Amino acid sequence: MTDWKPDIANRHGRRYLAIADALADDIKRGLVRPGDRLPTHRDLAYQMGLSVSTVSKAYAEAVRRQLILSEVGRGTFVMPNAWTDLTGVGIDSRQIGPIDMAFNCPVPAPMVLEAMSAALKTISGSDRLDELMPYHRPWVGLASHRAAAASWIEKRGLRTSPENILMTNGAQHAHAIILTSLLEPNQIAVTDELTDPGIKFLTANRSLQLKGLAMDKDGLLPDAFEAACKTMKVKALITVPNHHSPTLTIMPVERRKAIAEVAIRHGVTIIEDDVYGPFLDNPPPALSSFAPEQSFYFTSFSKCICAGLRIGFLAAPPGRVEELIPGLGATTWMVSMVPAEIAALWIREGTAERLIVWQRQELTRRQKLAAQILDGFDYTALPSSLHLWLPLPDSWRAEGFVAQARLRGLAVTPAEAFVVGHVPAPQAVRVSLGGATPSRTELQRGLEIVADLLKERPAATYLVL
Repeated sequence: MTDWKPDIANRHGRRYLAIADALADDIKRGLVRPGDRLPTHRDLAYQMGLSVSTVSKAYAEAVRRQLILSEVGRGTFVMPNAWTDLTGVGIDSRQIGPIDMAFNCPVPAPMVLEAMSAALKTISGSDRLDELMPYHRPWVGLASHRAAAASWIEKRGLRTSPENILMTNGAQHAHAIILTSLLEPNQIAVTDELTDPGIKFLTANRSLQLKGLAMDKDGLLPDAFEAACKTMKVKALITVPNHHSPTLTIMPVERRKAIAEVAIRHGVTIIEDDVYGPFLDNPPPALSSFAPEQSFYFTSFSKCICAGLRIGFLAAPPGRVEELIPGLGATTWMVSMVPAEIAALWIREGTAERLIVWQRQELTRRQKLAAQILDGFDYTALPSSLHLWLPLPDSWRAEGFVAQARLRGLAVTPAEAFVVGHVPAPQAVRVSLGGATPSRTELQRGLEIVADLLKERPAATYLVL
């Protein structure tokens, strides 16, 4: 084990990010080498005089950047070729190489720009412009915006009303509002054993205990949820029933009912993230519809229409929207009124639905391309999903596959990034097909790299890490 201790004395910002930045710099300078085993979370925390949770968040960030790999019983190791700068994954694909298939975002379309231009012209010439400029109280949003959001959510499978809606700056902001308002530090939230990294970051920042529960092809297992509620003081369930990332599970209706019944029986708050729900032509009823008195549901435009339009819609249980004001105030007092006005206009005029239909059609074309190139290999996909979930052949481990892909100019996401806690990660990768790779020619090349690697055997250096 290396005696690495990062120097963060002159680094500004959050300490866990400073540790991750220091690790990246030390790898580039050769002070830490690929294959080196890093100190344990507890040992590094003791050396630096920090909390274990801060070091855990730093290591989680380093995993997200694909700098390190953590394995139960073995430790934390620097990835092969981890000197490649991956701090920009999901921010600017030019920073990580020519092909970014590591990040989920909608495909850019000229019709989105046309719709945006038309909406801005409409707003600038309307008599509502002055109404969008000042602070607004209550902070939950304008009545017209909340009404449009309620109609949008109802199409996604949850009947609600405008007075139960809170406007947010996207789904991640909705998560933060709920966790800040309803949960106290050290309380327990449960989720699937594989979950979106954003959930892990948010719960860690709130000093919550996040526990991963067993799942199968239909999603979270009700028995596992029941057992957790009986053995722990579970405060909240965080779930993504539609197009679950990374597994792409769509939870069946009967499973949703069973999960809701457990939550009702034990008084557990349901936090339902439906950011991918709009990709479904005929979505099943929202899980929240089976436990409406204790469920907080949200969705957004960011993953399904336009990442730059940071707007989301949060539906609270009847009469409980004001409970979310503390979290809203702790993050931002209110959403920007102009994006909210654009979203409401698009919903009322049917533009949002047309943009969703285009996005589904484009993703269907991309999935068909993937099916052609990856013919003969086992993977999970949906007709219009943003990604595919690829279990690797026995000859490959995920870290070696990811490293070899990077050497060929391709970024994909290892399963390790989605693991909750210290359970072993499956040997699989998530391959994104969306807007991080806007060109279909570029997408085809990336898929060909994936196919070529699947046909090969890893080099010996990746077998002994």
